Amino acid sequence: MAIVFPQIPFGSNTEITLNTSAADLKPFLAGPVQRLARLGDKWSLKIECRKMFAKQAGPVIAALIAGLAELVIIDLPQPGIDTSKWTTGNIAAPATGGRQIVVSGGGAPKVVGQMISIERLGVHYLHQITAVNGANLTIQPALKTPLAAGEPVEFARPKLMGFVAGNAAGWTVGLAENTGLSFVIDEAV
Repeated sequence: MAIVFPQIPFGSNTEITLNTSAADLKPFLAGPVQRLARLGDKWSLKIECRKMFAKQAGPVIAALIAGLAELVIIDLPQPGIDTSKWTTGNIAAPATGGRQIVVSGGGAPKVVGQMISIERLGVHYLHQITAVNGANLTIQPALKTPLAAGEPVEFARPKLMGFVAGNAAGWTVGLAENTGLSFVIDEAV
């Protein structure tokens, strides 16, 4: 069972990265470069927490240690986007692959750049909206699993499911007994 990561303190620095599995084929002498787009793109979330008291840092540290061996689920921040106008929607039509989904519900109209997560069989798949045409959304990366109508799509609080990167978790304690944390969570699905 995955561990639900505690809320990250306000004022933390977050870096979201999409790691592509595409490969460029560059000819030795001349000719065009070809890009082989393959399935398997994965997100990484790098977080540098602001200094906090040990009482605040304790739950985050516990989740980091557990995340070295178990999956974690963390809410993805969406800076600059008012998420209060969205809720959980649903997949409206089955999708077997590609970058197109049809959704129903979920609150206000969706916006390009917004992050979403689709939950299927307890697994959260993170995507970003790259185009909106009513209920038809174009997303990046491509779907990693077939979707049935009715599966939940989280618009307000998208989730990344993965492992804490590396094989160690550490933190610093300053002179004022403030704790500093920085870590990376890599998508596992």
